[in-house]
Amino acid sequence: MEQRSLQEQHFISLFEQYRSPVFAYIQSVTGDAYVSEELTQELFIKLWDRKDHWQEIESMDGYIRRMAHNACMTWFRKLALDEKLIREVKSRMEIDSNNVEYHIAYKEAQKRIDEAVMTLSPQRRKAFELSRKQGLKLSEVAAAMGISFHTANHHLGAALDQIRAYLITHNGDKALLVFILLLMD
Repeated sequence: MEQRSLQEQHFISLFEQYRSPVFAYIQSVTGDAYVSEELTQELFIKLWDRKDHWQEIESMDGYIRRMAHNACMTWFRKLALDEKLIREVKSRMEIDSNNVEYHIAYKEAQKRIDEAVMTLSPQRRKAFELSRKQGLKLSEVAAAMGISFHTANHHLGAALDQIRAYLITHNGDKALLVFILLLMD
């Protein structure tokens, strides 16, 4: 059996000591268990990435608390930006439903989205279709694909990024706006 380095042992000790309190703090601030789990994982990944600087930290307890606070504030800023974008998209898309031009633009945008989906790798395409077309939750996507929750989250995020990039490159604002509306459903 391979022996762990002192740094790895220290990290495991920190993880065991702080995981529950960090999760509880983040959940008390965000009110969302899923978000809390994600932010807690990200915090410990960042902590591990900064392992070469641990000796410079005077109070690990204070440092981890600050990281948790900052993670929450970053999440709230991102949430506010997302909500602002959604409001802007909705206001741009408030067009009479009988408007022929709107229907043509929507059909064209849908065609571009379908083209973008076809450029995805099989795993990313399946994650996207299960989530966005079949309406499965991320945990259900992971189960349906037989992969971990984290891997499913990675595939879906990468798929959405790739589709956005494709739409910006191939059709500009119209398709991107329709795509964002589809994400809200």
